[in-house]
Amino acid sequence: MKNIIQDTLEKIKSRGVTPEPRWKYIIKKYTLWSAFAVVAILGALSFSIASNSLLQLDWDLYRFSNQNALIYTLSLLPYFWIIIIGAFLILTFFELRKTEKGYRFSWLRLSLISIGSVIIFGFIFFLTGLGRNFNSLLTRNVPYYGQHMMVTKETQWTQPENGFLSGSLTYVSKNTLEITDLNNKDWDILLDKNTLVRPSVTIVKGETIKIIGTKKSNSSFQATEIRPWVGRGMMRSIGEGQGMMRGAGHGMMGN
Repeated sequence: MKNIIQDTLEKIKSRGVTPEPRWKYIIKKYTLWSAFAVVAILGALSFSIASNSLLQLDWDLYRFSNQNALIYTLSLLPYFWIIIIGAFLILTFFELRKTEKGYRFSWLRLSLISIGSVIIFGFIFFLTGLGRNFNSLLTRNVPYYGQHMMVTKETQWTQPENGFLSGSLTYVSKNTLEITDLNNKDWDILLDKNTLVRPSVTIVKGETIKIIGTKKSNSSFQATEIRPWVGRGMMRSIGEGQGMMRGAGHGMMGN
């Protein structure tokens, strides 16, 4: 044993090995943990944005577009964010492994810690509205985000050729509504006795609505169902809701 210790000391002296200053150790330690925290937070933010985007979509529209439910569901998945989340999870895993005691953990434990960190922080970001705000920011300011990278609520409801339209009400009468859609185009929305209106829809000027129906011309759209911009609500027929619309329409026409 004495010879082994002596040999080790001789090797240390011959190679000029010196103890690392404590401040270097501390900097390295906190740098690694900071890197882990950064990638975990970015992964969590991506998870929050993806979750918010998914919850805003209307998943039942396959019924109106004659598509298979499974195929339609797969077409709505945010593959862009799935790839981003996957990349951050891998980075989180390896950054955690680089930490002081990370090498002691099994791959399974490292994976569970990484995934758990992203999900927990992502849920917090979702509850605080951070994911929703970032998603709205990207939708408004990144041209290709909602057109090519993924399906957003806005793009889902800007497909008049496929029977889906949305916009802000500018005029209300008994059998016609007028809206300005999300691309600032004006539309006449035609109503009839079979048009279904969700109870939570407020038919007043300035309200944003979602409309399912058929494009009749370049500027007119026959409505078969009207939904509120937020959520879906329950259905009622146009006959049940015309009293409210007539009152709103007379009030607006009188202004």
